[in-house]
Amino acid sequence: MISLIRKYGSVLRISLQQSIYYRASFLMDRARTITIVFAFYAFWSTLFQGRSQLAGYSISQMFTYVLGMNILRSLIFSDKTWEILREINTGRISYYLIRPISYIGYCSARDLADKIIHLFSAFLEVWIAVSLFNIPLYLPKSPVTLLAFLLSAVLAMILYFLMSYAVSALAFWTAESGGPRFCFELFLEFAAGAFFPLDVLPASLKSIFEFLPFASLLYFPLNIFLERASPAALLSGFLNQILWIAILSFVTRSLWKRGLKAYCSEGG
Repeated sequence: MISLIRKYGSVLRISLQQSIYYRASFLMDRARTITIVFAFYAFWSTLFQGRSQLAGYSISQMFTYVLGMNILRSLIFSDKTWEILREINTGRISYYLIRPISYIGYCSARDLADKIIHLFSAFLEVWIAVSLFNIPLYLPKSPVTLLAFLLSAVLAMILYFLMSYAVSALAFWTAESGGPRFCFELFLEFAAGAFFPLDVLPASLKSIFEFLPFASLLYFPLNIFLERASPAALLSGFLNQILWIAILSFVTRSLWKRGLKAYCSEGG
């Protein structure tokens, strides 16, 4: 156990150093993100003019959703699984397969480093926005709410990693897997509630996104934090997250095993 911690701890440390090394790219990415935060603030401020509620959200709940979404996106959607595509297409993945490490463990350590950097930056961006515009925020009234929120966020992080890992595994069969990956992420952010709460969508479409794993990534955790989820909705949401984690674990494992066979036969 200690050797595993040291092994993947080293991967984590090196990945953190690499993220900090490419400062220009990192700063441009954060500039884009904070611009989006300001744009969302201006958009919802305009919609709330003369209103106390919108789509069932108070003004403090809506702004908390928007800013909380920026933080959760940094925790859940920031990842390094894009590199799996390049490593498979260039053959570099062989370098890891012959080493005494788990490739999924290696990817998880890289992802964690990326999440730490982006999460810290997201908190800083939210603090800047709140300080500049004096944005009203909604804070949970019960410590149990915070625990439920943290649990749902961890499950959402695992869920997204599995989804992203599975889509990246398509690179075993085609060198053009970057296109499907880009379309997948664009649709996923929309369906997860990264642009707006799913409550503004038609009820039928919202129900579909809640049944599938998409709403479990952002919309469900944020509604827990805002204390908008009933006990029945909490139970249903957690069961949905656990069910899809189990399903995607099986799918990802199957795709990876078949992909390695295709990769080996091609190089044989």
